[in-house]
Amino acid sequence: MTKKLGFAAKLVGFFVLFGICYYVYCRWITPKFFTDTDWPTTTTFAGFYDLDRDSVDVLFLGSSHGVTSFCPQEVYNQYGITSYNLSSDQQGLVTSYYWLKEALRYQTPKAVVLECYFCFPYIAEEPLNTDESYTRKAIDFMRWSPVKSEAVRTICEIDANQDAWSYYLPHLRYHERWLWDNPDRNDYTYRTMAEHSELKGYSPLHFYLGEKGEGFEPHDMAAAAGYAEMAPLMLEYLDKINELCREKDISLILTITPAVSANIDMCNAVQAYADREGCTFISFNEQNVYRQMGYRMDIDNCDDGHPNIWGAVKVSDYIGSVLSGQFGIESRTAPQWEATRGDYDFTLDACERWHVGEVDAYLSLLNHEQYTLVITYQNDVYMLEESTVEALRGLGLSGDLVGQDGGNYLAVISGGKVLTEQLTFEEAEYQGALEGGCIPLYARSGRTEWGGGMTSVYFGEEDYYSENRGLHVVVYNNQKRKIVDNRWFET
Repeated sequence: MTKKLGFAAKLVGFFVLFGICYYVYCRWITPKFFTDTDWPTTTTFAGFYDLDRDSVDVLFLGSSHGVTSFCPQEVYNQYGITSYNLSSDQQGLVTSYYWLKEALRYQTPKAVVLECYFCFPYIAEEPLNTDESYTRKAIDFMRWSPVKSEAVRTICEIDANQDAWSYYLPHLRYHERWLWDNPDRNDYTYRTMAEHSELKGYSPLHFYLGEKGEGFEPHDMAAAAGYAEMAPLMLEYLDKINELCREKDISLILTITPAVSANIDMCNAVQAYADREGCTFISFNEQNVYRQMGYRMDIDNCDDGHPNIWGAVKVSDYIGSVLSGQFGIESRTAPQWEATRGDYDFTLDACERWHVGEVDAYLSLLNHEQYTLVITYQNDVYMLEESTVEALRGLGLSGDLVGQDGGNYLAVISGGKVLTEQLTFEEAEYQGALEGGCIPLYARSGRTEWGGGMTSVYFGEEDYYSENRGLHVVVYNNQKRKIVDNRWFET
């Protein structure tokens, strides 16, 4: 009897150990999308589970248009309303519905704001109106529960090309990933990267649409009679979302965010649905809303479909005023939103940096602990303006460069600390490592054999090289773990 019990215990132990190893393996091979990409889907959904229960008053759902339009921190800063953005790139309404069901296991929101671009045909040949890979991005990191099981079953019933077993046993889908997409460092640092959800599902863009947006005319919806046809499956799941919100006594707000690609017929169709079902609809392309926001498509959008961060501020401020004024959602002090005010300010500065061309103003935006900076200068160091030297001192450098005759200058700053500062007539060089030795750093400032300036910088596999003379600045984001900017100033 004792031998049998011992054997049973060993067998149970074996299967427990096997299960743990298999879970770790599947987590390792499943693709991850963190803040080192423009669409950090994994961060969004992993971060949701880190929220305190019943701390969210508003949920945002939708496609990439929603990801870049609704900034929960801006809504909180202006109105004290707690929100989280569960939108993701190419998120169809089937995915939106199941993420709403999943969110309601943890939160009791007063309102749901649904971005409706994907109500209409997007990839008509795809049963889910979106590519399979985008559905996987959104569902893979949902926790297992009856909600996820139902979602997987529904997805595979709609799309016969998808295999339910591949959701339960991810190695069936990703076992060859190491062949066609070698696992990278994110596969080994899931917890570290996943915890950086300070923007709560919002993803900032910083480019300007420019002249393509200059001729945009906001919609006069009263003067238009056309209606776009919604995709039948999307309409079915819009109804399900509406029914679920009614069942839970949640206000549903439908939106079309600022987009050249969102025509007036699409907006009319969503308005007709809202009128029929008693929902609120806000078209941010409608002329009164557009002008009230002070929106400009050329400078507030990144492309023809997505607001940049300055457009998102305007959209978020507007939706915040609606949530506060029309729906009576009250302000509150929430520790998890208070704690990320500084991260949001940093993000605003980081986006502003892209559009600053003057060297002193640019340097003034780099004084953040999230950055590692490599600053080099070759040959004519004495030509630096006193104001530029002062800007360098503002970063913590000694800045004894005024009047120096020639030489190579190299400075490395990480986390607000100066790691090296060299001014030498020889080649200046630095070798070190970041993040506890995980990411090697190499920087060199010198001259080419033709007498020109040369800067070479490596952060792990990220590299920068230039042979221009002048001031070089390479900016590495320690949190995103990538080079986020490099500039050359001919001073």
